[in-house]
Amino acid sequence: MTDRVANINKTLVFIVGVLLAVFISSFLFIPPLLSVFIIFVGICVWLCEKIYKKEVSQEVILLLLIIISVGLGSLRYGVKDFHEDVLPTLNGIVISEPAEKENSTRFILRSSNGEKIIVSTDLYSPVMYGDEVRVEGKLDKPGVIEEEDGRTFDYAKFLSKDDIYYTLNFGKVEVVSRGHASSIKRGLLRIKGALVSRIKAILPEPESSLLAGLIVAGKAGMPQAILDEFKRAGVIHIVVLSGYNITIIADFIRKIFEQIFTRVKLPRMPQLAAGTSLFLILLFVLATGAEATVVRAALMVSTVIAAKLFGRNYSAHRALIAAAFIMILVNPKILVFDPSFQLSFIATASLIYISPLISRLIKRLSDKWGVRSMLATTIGTQIGVLPFLIYSMGQLSLVSFPTNILILLVIPYAMLLGFAAALLAFASPILALPISYLTHLILAWILFVAELFGNLSYASVGVPTFSFSLVVLAYIGLIIALWRLRIYFRHSANLS
Repeated sequence: MTDRVANINKTLVFIVGVLLAVFISSFLFIPPLLSVFIIFVGICVWLCEKIYKKEVSQEVILLLLIIISVGLGSLRYGVKDFHEDVLPTLNGIVISEPAEKENSTRFILRSSNGEKIIVSTDLYSPVMYGDEVRVEGKLDKPGVIEEEDGRTFDYAKFLSKDDIYYTLNFGKVEVVSRGHASSIKRGLLRIKGALVSRIKAILPEPESSLLAGLIVAGKAGMPQAILDEFKRAGVIHIVVLSGYNITIIADFIRKIFEQIFTRVKLPRMPQLAAGTSLFLILLFVLATGAEATVVRAALMVSTVIAAKLFGRNYSAHRALIAAAFIMILVNPKILVFDPSFQLSFIATASLIYISPLISRLIKRLSDKWGVRSMLATTIGTQIGVLPFLIYSMGQLSLVSFPTNILILLVIPYAMLLGFAAALLAFASPILALPISYLTHLILAWILFVAELFGNLSYASVGVPTFSFSLVVLAYIGLIIALWRLRIYFRHSANLS
């Protein structure tokens, strides 16, 4: 028994204990004093064992790790969740890039007393990031939103992860002065705006909006009709800058450069490919304005690529766990209330555990230019995120699989060529013309596939509301299936 306990990874036990406490605290209030008491009890037991028995047994160490980690996890959540209900003032600084929705402009206001408000105002409001503004309107506390299909969304909890506890709709905004807030982010947003304007200059609509959505802008500037087609076709994730999207793109970029460097016979090819991917991910993050959701997703997948950069492929799963754990420690509310974080974690885990198995299943397919690898990545991540997407979106796209295969295989080329064309357009639109034409063809293909499949009468079906426990059961079943498949491949390798 002692030998078995000694072999248990104590770091993993500690991490699991903290995450379990954070998860429970997300639904059940645990008083901070109780958390402190739990930690105090754990430390006292350890001291008593150390003083009176001179040695702490492995079983006791394991038990104390669980006790202390649970106490720390619940305490960390309690610290993050603590908030004095202070009414925000109606003047302050705009601390987010204003986003244009269907009929309004939304931004986050940090009021003069430090509270944050989500403000919705006129569609063509001149407000910009860093403006000092005064607003008029009625403050509201967000609550639970009931959707048409019977699903509920806890909007208050979702906003609270970013320390936002009030909203103001249909507000009137007066700009007092400009040039406040972070000069670095202001510069990044200028770069983003300039890049979008170059894209609009070299490509017609709707291809320009699609490319801008893929690279920097998300779905904000895309026509609603096209977004509806993308949603029915099951590819809306490619224009929402989600963790799933970034995971797919980052791994595709790494494999593309791996193929290129292999063909030109450069030394240390895997490390060069991984390093190039990390650099391009950094550019991608900066071009999007370093939004929190993009940064978290990029950090998640970058840890896996960094493991490959240093030649430690076997530690990719540890890198993923470490990145997720650190992000949850910084903001424990993202574990339950941030769908982007959850999606990026599932997609990256699928990249590590599912895609290699899919690659072995389709090993007879040629890997010229990384086609087999990219196909395995697409299928693997699709399998991994499917239960979560069905639960969160309430829709099952019956054409999602073929649509994603036909679209995701060309997305990296669209992004790389489109980004290059936009950069060249800063020098001369004529110079960017050849690459712009190639980009236009790829984007037209993406729109054609989405329209073709999205407009089928059976493209998607609504899924009745179901318990999250069914999602957990689905992932348990998936893990068992993957485990058995891994054993099968290992057994087949031994026989051969």
